[in-house]
Amino acid sequence: MIRPMTAADVPAVKSLQTQLEYADPELVDAAVCGPFYGRVAVAGAPAGYAIVLPGTPATLAELVVAPAHRRRGHGRALVEAVDAAVDATTIEVLTPADNDAARRFYAAIGFEPAGRRPDFYTDGTDASRLVRGE
Repeated sequence: MIRPMTAADVPAVKSLQTQLEYADPELVDAAVCGPFYGRVAVAGAPAGYAIVLPGTPATLAELVVAPAHRRRGHGRALVEAVDAAVDATTIEVLTPADNDAARRFYAAIGFEPAGRRPDFYTDGTDASRLVRGE
């Protein structure tokens, strides 16, 4: 089940957020209170979450599925849910350029490569920009 993120989800979501190499803890609060939108995949307890910033294009800021819940459709369902929440015609995501698993996942759900952002992350790592619907 996918549902909107609530204040009650914050501790579980922040725990899931530790799975990300480049996380922004402030995004979780912004997903609960605005202007970002957050959705949570629930399988008994929160199994994953997605946070999107509306705009043109909308930006998928974070997506995490707990390792024990991967390959069950939660990631795809979360992306679809945040996409629907912002009613975007185009959605983009940035992921570390060397994260092959993330790039394969996004390609499988319709994202296409749209460039690279050198030194995007604070440690100098490049980001791959992927876009769906452009």
